Amino acid sequence: MPNPEDIISPSPTPGAAENSTDTEFSQTSQASLWDEKPWWCQPWTIVLTGLIAIAGSWWLLHLMWITGLVFAAIAAWWLLFLVLVPRAYRENQL
Repeated sequence: MPNPEDIISPSPTPGAAENSTDTEFSQTSQASLWDEKPWWCQPWTIVLTGLIAIAGSWWLLHLMWITGLVFAAIAAWWLLFLVLVPRAYRENQL
């Protein structure tokens, strides 16, 4: 059985480092955060659950002020879990 240290990884494409951007780096860092999370804590489930809660509030109650409160709570939730947590994770990786 070959020693894992003996396996040579392919060299990067010439000029690949020159073509990388900060956007690509941030997407890679975010992807690693989301790879560690279970399926129910992925960005698409966070957004979908929030949209269902907002729409459900309006559909059930038809009260703008309650739906506005639900929206404010969901927006804070999205800000925390979709913006602030990934940013903190990315900064800790550097």
